[in-house]
Amino acid sequence: MTTMRTSDDTLNAAGIGDERPTASSKAPTRPRSRVNRVALGLTAGAKPVRRIKAKTKRISRPGQFATSNTFVREPIRTESVLEMDGLAHVETNPRYIRVAPQPHRLTFHVDGPDGSTRVDTYVPDLAVLTVEGNVVVVDFKWSWLRSLPEWAEVEPVIREAYRVDHGAHFVVLTEEHIHVEPRRTNVAIMLLHRAPAENAPAVTAVRGAIGRVGLPSTIGAIRAASGLSTDGVRDPAFSALMELAMDGEISLDMSHLFDDRTIVRDGPVV
Repeated sequence: MTTMRTSDDTLNAAGIGDERPTASSKAPTRPRSRVNRVALGLTAGAKPVRRIKAKTKRISRPGQFATSNTFVREPIRTESVLEMDGLAHVETNPRYIRVAPQPHRLTFHVDGPDGSTRVDTYVPDLAVLTVEGNVVVVDFKWSWLRSLPEWAEVEPVIREAYRVDHGAHFVVLTEEHIHVEPRRTNVAIMLLHRAPAENAPAVTAVRGAIGRVGLPSTIGAIRAASGLSTDGVRDPAFSALMELAMDGEISLDMSHLFDDRTIVRDGPVV
């Protein structure tokens, strides 16, 4: 499918649908897993369970991702460029309404080849609450790390634990999901136009233009109908369209780099 119905489809591309996961009809063979936070950490006041240092000896690039979608209203401490890019996809998608970084510690059991069982723990990068009320637990991981035997052994166990014991989806996002072009560049463009850059009169003018030209339409046609002009640096009509897309009022074709020919449709069906 070339035309996206939401601002980004990264989690869906990784196998996440809109359905709510249900417990398996079969009883799990392993002891039940547990988490150390209610609601998987998606609660007011819950802080990350793992502290990410500003400087580390690990091969990573710690940083901060500004967002208003966390419960504590603080920037998210990140460990890599991949995580920063992945958060951008989540941030610009109106389906994802709340996020919690390093939200909880999962304790689970892994069966050994000799019939023994060991206890292991795992802290995900992110828990996401969707507009449908579903929870998606996310790990941002480079593909070479995902292929390591020690991770390949536990990933399916972790996925089953979240699905069976906690009613949540678990997804691992690699650069193969996150760095797809032109979606990656379009997401970066959208980030430049999020609040507090909101221009209320421009948003009103663009809503009026959409009402006059109807949808589907194009960015160029809506800009022209809005009556708003650009000074070569600021383009209030374009900014307003990006804001409306991030709010879920409209959807943009992400299959081509944004320009005046980009198709604009009604908001995502949720």
